[in-house]
Amino acid sequence: MRPRHGAVLAYLDPEGSRATDLAARSGQHKQVIGTLVDELEELGYVERRPDPQDRRAKLVVPTDLGLDQAHKSRVILAGIEARHAAEVGEEAYAAFKTVLIRIARG
Repeated sequence: MRPRHGAVLAYLDPEGSRATDLAARSGQHKQVIGTLVDELEELGYVERRPDPQDRRAKLVVPTDLGLDQAHKSRVILAGIEARHAAEVGEEAYAAFKTVLIRIARG
């Protein structure tokens, strides 16, 4: 697994997501997401399943391994954020995070 795989795992719904939705959420091109999904599928973190809402579409669904990795990532991120908040104060960190999100969204 590589850091770039976070563009899929960070935005993947537990019940599955379409590649187009993952591309929109992550800000990546659909072709990039397709390549990442191929890699994650080969590694056993996700699988493709038919979308029950649209037979033409596929859902990218996390496997148990993928769900475990996503949980571990959230725990690590929460720890990092807690350390930053402790360093600068909860209010300052919350303000920083709000501004950073606004900038990232453009």
